[in-house]
Amino acid sequence: MRAAAPAHTGAIHAACVPAARTPVYTSGIEEPAPPPAQDGVAADPRGAPPLVWVNSTYFAEGFPYALVNNVAEVLFNALGASLAAIGLTAVFHLPWNIKFLWAPVLDAHETKRSFLIGCEWVIAALVLVLAIAGTGISLPVASAIFVVLAFASATHDIAIDAYYLEALDAPGQSRYVGLRAAAFRAAALVASGPLLVVAGYWGWHATWALALAIMIVLLVLHRGWLPRVEPRRRPLRQWLRGLLRPRVLALLAVAAGLLALDASVGLVRRPWHALRDAVAQVPGLRELDVAGWIGVALLLLVIPTVISLPWLRRRLQRSDSNYARAFVAYLDHPDISRALALIVLFRTGESFLMKMRMPFLRNECGLSLETYGMVNGTLGFLATLLATLAGGWLIGRYGLRRCLWPMVLAQNLPNLLYAVLAAADPSSLGTPAVAAVVIVEDIGAGFGTAVFMVYIMRCCDPRHKATHMALMTAIMSIGFTLAGAASGFVVPWVGGWTHFFALTFVATIPSMLVLPFAPFLDRSRADEVAAAAAAAPPVDRSRP
Repeated sequence: MRAAAPAHTGAIHAACVPAARTPVYTSGIEEPAPPPAQDGVAADPRGAPPLVWVNSTYFAEGFPYALVNNVAEVLFNALGASLAAIGLTAVFHLPWNIKFLWAPVLDAHETKRSFLIGCEWVIAALVLVLAIAGTGISLPVASAIFVVLAFASATHDIAIDAYYLEALDAPGQSRYVGLRAAAFRAAALVASGPLLVVAGYWGWHATWALALAIMIVLLVLHRGWLPRVEPRRRPLRQWLRGLLRPRVLALLAVAAGLLALDASVGLVRRPWHALRDAVAQVPGLRELDVAGWIGVALLLLVIPTVISLPWLRRRLQRSDSNYARAFVAYLDHPDISRALALIVLFRTGESFLMKMRMPFLRNECGLSLETYGMVNGTLGFLATLLATLAGGWLIGRYGLRRCLWPMVLAQNLPNLLYAVLAAADPSSLGTPAVAAVVIVEDIGAGFGTAVFMVYIMRCCDPRHKATHMALMTAIMSIGFTLAGAASGFVVPWVGGWTHFFALTFVATIPSMLVLPFAPFLDRSRADEVAAAAAAAPPVDRSRP
């Protein structure tokens, strides 16, 4: 397997690399190419080794995520919020669904390291406010804090994912993919476990004080030991000044006016509610959450964007918009349609299965809540974790192409075991047989996660890695969300559990049909950039 070129490894080195006149995958717009590949990790020798910073950064990614998406609802309950208000805390997840919208800012300005550390300062400051307020905080103020915390945390995610791609070459990215998943999960467990135990015994002041201590430790570690792996780009203040342009201010004024009209006469609310009620009549669509609708909107936007690419190229050649260029560069690769097909279809069968697994195991197999928690939450989690770690190591050692089919089959074939289990009267088989099927399926899911995340990283253009990683993680939820939303209607429609689980395997076939045509298995987009840079004619820097 050819190693992907690690991105920028130093300002001096980057300045000596000639610009690629027409890289093989770009929109024909002249852009500087990244520096040539170096062996291993592009790292500051003063920094911590990858084993340390991969663990710490992905723990730091998972911790505020869990604060917003798990701890917030518990705090709202303690503050006496209504059930409706607690349910609305799900809206706090919205920044993670739309984070690709501001990801180009991170690609074009400063460094991923500086954004990572800056976001941790913001997160720590917000947690400090929560620690001071405790349960004395009002619901509106708490909601505002969590909204800001959600946006800071989602931006933090963008920076960490892009930093991971910046600092590691292709084998390194594969090798540590399981470790990053484990660190993220460990942070979620700390936030939703010990942190809430502290809340129960010592109150919310102590809870947020402990959360603040954790964030400070991570911040100090990253400020001191996180390797510097890229040169600084344009100062962020240039982008902030751009927000003060008349066009931007006019758009903000229009948006503020629409919000004011909506608050007074329901200008947006009324047609939105009418549309929502009409959509609610369509089976499956009524189950979509905010993430699902964002995924559907993305899928619908891809088609006109691809059709209009020639026009967009011409416009971008006359523009210096890094924002638009980042999105067009993703869709303008000749092989991107095949990559998108695989990304959308890869988890379809799994999503059908995952949504219905709990009711099947509880209602049909007769597992008690305690047994289900042990099998699915403890043994299943360990199985998935170990399989993801093993999958990343195998991909790093033997290459993505050699591992792709075995790991895809490991993910998809266990769906048939559920069909066999359903056909054999699962309540009479006993807990060990049911648990064995669950654990085998969790092992397959771990291997599938490893190979899928490595493939997504291979699809990233190294010059727009923050944007493309954020965009692909949004796109990959489309098939998962749509299939999951429809699964509850499919079970009775196909005539029961046996046929349903057989159908979940059938739903994996389209992704396997796309596999032989998947691009970027042997040669990533970073390799293509390096090859284009090497083939480009030298730039005469003596000319003005």
